[in-house]
Amino acid sequence: MPLPTAFGVYALSEGQLQELKPVPGKIPDRRVAISAAITTPSATTLTSGDVSFIVFRPDGGVDATGTEVRVVAKVSRAMGVDATGKAAMVTAGDTWVIRSMSFPYKVGPVEDQPRMLSLQPEQDGFTLSPGRYVVVVKGMGYDFTVAGTPTDPNQCVERINATNGAFYSPCPPRR
Repeated sequence: MPLPTAFGVYALSEGQLQELKPVPGKIPDRRVAISAAITTPSATTLTSGDVSFIVFRPDGGVDATGTEVRVVAKVSRAMGVDATGKAAMVTAGDTWVIRSMSFPYKVGPVEDQPRMLSLQPEQDGFTLSPGRYVVVVKGMGYDFTVAGTPTDPNQCVERINATNGAFYSPCPPRR
């Protein structure tokens, strides 16, 4: 197993170690259904959803209860109000939101590496479907994408822009 040489959070997929970039801001608690919008693309793309993680921190500590992989959904379209006050579809652009859906990962030591921890799926043989995700470590999210066309309906939401805020709903099923 390859090991990192610099502090950070890394994805290990198909024998390759790739550093994950942090998402700006703190990741909301799982009880919050949708995060604030993310407008930056994912910097890391993995070819396979068979992924584990290595956390290399100066303090070596990770709170196992808050370690999970969360779904990041693409905002496919948005409904707003045009200049005349009528409802209209508006472009959502490249906008993403972190959802409350998650996949639990178990935390364990990396042999002979006291400041490294390994994150493995709780279920043997588990793989992530194509789409975008964040691995949450100590309230911080580290962004990555599994290559391919997303098929999981949780990877897509629609937004309604209202005067009192933005509201999200799942995308309708594809026909």
